[in-house]
Amino acid sequence: MSRTLLVNPPSAIGVYDRSRIRVAITSAPFITLASLAGALLESGHEAEIADLMIEGRPLEAYRRRLREFRPDYVGITFTTPLCSEARALAATAREELPDVVTIAGGVHATTLPEEVLAGGAFDLVVLGEGERTIVEICSGRNPASIDGIAFPDPAGGVVRTRPRALIENLDDLPLPAWQLHDLKYYRSPHIASRRNPVGYMETNRGCNHYCLYCSQNVFGHSVRSKSPERVVSEMERMIAMGFRDIHIKDNNFTADIERAKEVCRLLVERGFSSPWALPTGVNVHDVDQEFFDIARKAGCYQVAFGIESGVDEILQRVNKRQTTDVVRNAVTMAHRSGLETVGFFMMGLPGETEETMRATIEFAKSLPLTYAKASMTLPFPSSALYRLARNEGRILSEDWDRYNFHCTSEVWKHENLSWPVIQKYYTAFHREFYFRPSYIARRFVRDLRMGQLFADISAVLSNRWSD
Repeated sequence: MSRTLLVNPPSAIGVYDRSRIRVAITSAPFITLASLAGALLESGHEAEIADLMIEGRPLEAYRRRLREFRPDYVGITFTTPLCSEARALAATAREELPDVVTIAGGVHATTLPEEVLAGGAFDLVVLGEGERTIVEICSGRNPASIDGIAFPDPAGGVVRTRPRALIENLDDLPLPAWQLHDLKYYRSPHIASRRNPVGYMETNRGCNHYCLYCSQNVFGHSVRSKSPERVVSEMERMIAMGFRDIHIKDNNFTADIERAKEVCRLLVERGFSSPWALPTGVNVHDVDQEFFDIARKAGCYQVAFGIESGVDEILQRVNKRQTTDVVRNAVTMAHRSGLETVGFFMMGLPGETEETMRATIEFAKSLPLTYAKASMTLPFPSSALYRLARNEGRILSEDWDRYNFHCTSEVWKHENLSWPVIQKYYTAFHREFYFRPSYIARRFVRDLRMGQLFADISAVLSNRWSD
């Protein structure tokens, strides 16, 4: 059997340090690598995880792991702004172990396998879901016989094999190999968690929406879900393994609202007592008061919403399929249940003007939100927005290192707005939301009640509120 080292790049979190509320960035083991490792271990292979984002000297630690473990395969999962770093890690693996096979994975690699393979740092790219693919690769099969991969053609091109069928029954997935992480090194700020360490989990895959800007579409548009029994058992296992707070990282936990409610009911029935949250958002059309009430009773403390804009015309333009009235109703219901509410917004969406961005700021301030976070709209290469902007000649750079939600350089041309204007409203959003007297007063009372006053003061002082 083979040995595989799965690698999380050093800057997996640090790349977003320029966020206006960087104090809310969670540090936790990534579910993707744990799930891949679980699949390898279940199949009899050896696997280890090198999470370089928690290492003080990541490159030294990485070289040491390569020398000590001597893997046959090195798999690196990365996002768009980490392309250069991932290539350097693959090259380092080959320096240490000339015969090692290097594998790239993730949304970016799935979208642009030819580009990722160019230069020779990577031998293979996994396209889409990786649990079954990685096992076949590490079993030594001929790459041409493996569905769902790309590899260099001897003639100089790139071969894409037949697409791999999606895993329909997610209960068949192996359990994530959380035992490969030393959890004491993961610490999240109180704004983003209740207890440390935080653990990520997924309960479904896919998204049945078609937002113009979305880059997370490699799992398809049909939603496949784990059963409530599998979800709750997995949560109980995570707590038994040392996690003290669970963040469900689904694109939309409530895509099947009755399943979501059943998960909550089962948590209550089984006496699950640990805190958990929905930090990546639920769809405002799916939810109702009953869901928020039972989620709160089951231990959920925070729910996020992808609000994006406070202008209905802009929401329609980006195919968001929601209105501001529906958003307000959903956020109000969650607030009424006693849940912390988080709103995600975007500055510089297609069709935006200074007036619409100002309206979005005012809309955010009018909602009962505990936290709000804006990002600057970027056309990531797997999104429909990227294809649209490229066809119109408005992509100014394909230097992927610059593709950061909180970047300070212009990589695409907005049809109405200059980049400095978008940046101005991005900064104004956070200043105006968090420095309102009414918000500060509510926060002060909450902090006194929860014993978090000094922690909040420290967070404010350490954060970047301007350039």
